[in-house]
Amino acid sequence: MNQFRRKKEKNKIILPSLFLICFFLFLTVRPCTLLRTKASYVDTNLNTFIHDAEETQTGVIGQDMQLHVRIGYNGVNGLYNPATDEISNVRVRLSNDQNYLANSENAPGNYPRNNPYDSDSDDDSEMAAHDAYNEGWRAGIQRAYNASLGLTYPVDGGRYPFEVNASIFTQEQSFEVLRKGEYVEAVFNVFVRSDTEQGYYGIPLTIWYDVAQNSSGSYGSLHKTEFVNVYISTAGEVVDPGITKRDSAFVIGEDQATPQCNYPDISEFSVKMRNQTGKPLYDVLVHMNMYLDGNLAMQPTAAAKASADKGFPFSINESNYDRFYEEVGVDGIISPPYSMAIKPNAASGYYPLFFNVSYKQTPGATVAQSENFYFYVNVYNLSMIDPDESLREFNENDRSRARLIVDSYRTIPEKVFAGERFTLSMIMKNASTDIAASNILLTLESAKENESPVFTIEGGANSMVLNSLSAGESREVKVNMTVAAGVNPKSYSLTINEKYDSPEYKNASEKVEIDIPVNQVARLSCSNFEIMPEEIETGGESNVMFGINNTGKVMLYNVEAVFEADSIKKASSYVGNIKPGESGNVDVMLEGVAQTLDEGVIPVKINFEDVNGNPFSQETSIKLYVSEVVEEEPQGLLMETEEVEQENGIGSLKKYLHIIIPSAVVAILFLFIIIRRRKRKRKDIDEDI
Repeated sequence: MNQFRRKKEKNKIILPSLFLICFFLFLTVRPCTLLRTKASYVDTNLNTFIHDAEETQTGVIGQDMQLHVRIGYNGVNGLYNPATDEISNVRVRLSNDQNYLANSENAPGNYPRNNPYDSDSDDDSEMAAHDAYNEGWRAGIQRAYNASLGLTYPVDGGRYPFEVNASIFTQEQSFEVLRKGEYVEAVFNVFVRSDTEQGYYGIPLTIWYDVAQNSSGSYGSLHKTEFVNVYISTAGEVVDPGITKRDSAFVIGEDQATPQCNYPDISEFSVKMRNQTGKPLYDVLVHMNMYLDGNLAMQPTAAAKASADKGFPFSINESNYDRFYEEVGVDGIISPPYSMAIKPNAASGYYPLFFNVSYKQTPGATVAQSENFYFYVNVYNLSMIDPDESLREFNENDRSRARLIVDSYRTIPEKVFAGERFTLSMIMKNASTDIAASNILLTLESAKENESPVFTIEGGANSMVLNSLSAGESREVKVNMTVAAGVNPKSYSLTINEKYDSPEYKNASEKVEIDIPVNQVARLSCSNFEIMPEEIETGGESNVMFGINNTGKVMLYNVEAVFEADSIKKASSYVGNIKPGESGNVDVMLEGVAQTLDEGVIPVKINFEDVNGNPFSQETSIKLYVSEVVEEEPQGLLMETEEVEQENGIGSLKKYLHIIIPSAVVAILFLFIIIRRRKRKRKDIDEDI
């Protein structure tokens, strides 16, 4: 017993000593280790609240970046799961814990304890930085203690990769309530240090939150610091070995036809650009260069005169052609507009306009990204075409050339209606087995009705370009079109004029026609309703007549009017076919079978078919009241009785009953008195005898 007691007293001395030694080693050895190590990846499997984005965040040395993190907990994974189904007053910041912010000059523990920010400053950002710095120190002290007990992660061994300024630690994402299983995204704007080495870095973030009182004993205002990982790369580095080219920020000219510019008209066109980065871009500047890039030359479409200019085709009437956009959202589309005058001596052909677009990945970033792209315009200048030069058209039998056909086509939607938009998808195929085609110009020409085109192309440009089609190759071409509203329902032709080059044949021309069926919506109206009578009894009939007018442009086949309601016997009237602009008449007798219990509305369904036998219907209504037959037998019997009585003479007697009856009563009473008196006299005589 004494031996156990002595061992227990010995442990009371040894355990605190071991704790002090561990704590001392933590404060001395650990900073040195931080100075020796480079960038590192932190295992975040123990995170409870702060999690990596779905894709590892990538930053570029010396550039701005947006740090995306996921905030939430599921009550299962992590070290610090609260015992409640929700936490409140949630605030998240980039951690200012001095144990993490290591760099070559200042290791943890060597940071100046005096707050470098002025708390009495008039600058709000300076005061906020002062408070954030103090919070970081408090978090650092607590973390050092927890680390000595083995209750926290190993501290990140890499240098802090972000520029530390007055605003980096004051950015705060707050959420009033965060429920278990719910995840939200927080975004922080940072700048990657210019002296950072490439590699993975664990970035500490601190979350403050309130937990309601519960039986676990862990509640109140709490905070935890956890890591997310980022990868810092040098500019132009490919992180994924499977990627050989970085995707551009913008998709250029998507679903846009090549602008057609005709001299001497002013050319009005725009360049369609869609943000495909998956995040907003800021301070987007689109700059058009006033020269053609040396890598791409103009592609002539006709023989040019010797004096023709094949350089930048437009007159420079503005000091610059920059277009600025403050923000372009995810999948946002901008279309910088241009109004350009063609040079009088510009040669006819396709010109690759050279653009430079710059943008920033965060609002107010100091570093902008930039990329170049080309956009073709088709310039046609008849005055600069030389028909006698080598690019003139040859006789068809002079040279071999490719054969371009429309292999198939479809419309989206499948059924095209007058007055509506649709997309024409054509599969253009080079049917040649050994001859390629290049510089392919496709010009669409619509059939006309009443001297107006049936099909019009959105944007006004009816031409498009394919760079090349090798022998046997196919490629899809899509065009957005609109059908004129007043055309008759039938098929209309669309001509595809082809102009292209083959190795032995320049400016070959072909025409291909396709037919596009155009439908009209059937339209009808009803008029001149006549209901005679408008009220009937059950068993009675009413005659209903009205006209059906074909107000559309298609014939209505097998037109029939059907009347069906609870108060009438179902009836129908067959009208037949009705031509556009004409009318058909409905004439039907409706029989009442039950009393009307509503407002007397009788639904009328007009059924008809189109030319293909497809059924359609349209509804209208009439008003017809049906009432029950009233029983009047007592009154009829009384009238018959009066007639019989009058025939027998009784009728006239009844007229004097009010006189006869009282008189009869008086007469009977008088007779009774006389008889009584006589009896009394006779009795008196008998008594006297």
